[in-house]
Amino acid sequence: MVVMGLKIEHRVVGTQHVFTSPDLPGLLVAHRDRDTAEADVPAAIEMLRRMEQRLAEKRRVKSRIALSA
Repeated sequence: MVVMGLKIEHRVVGTQHVFTSPDLPGLLVAHRDRDTAEADVPAAIEMLRRMEQRLAEKRRVKSRIALSA
């Protein structure tokens, strides 16, 4: 399955439906109900992308500070 341009893998672990992506480390969505887990995947992807953007901005700021010191 492809969601938002990312390959998403599904597997069942015990009683949970687990969605991960080799394209987005850190993505892990799990729920007992497959439809619920699958519906949560886009929001989880968006959250991880926003986190990465914030971290990248923090790195840029630290780099600028280091260059001006």
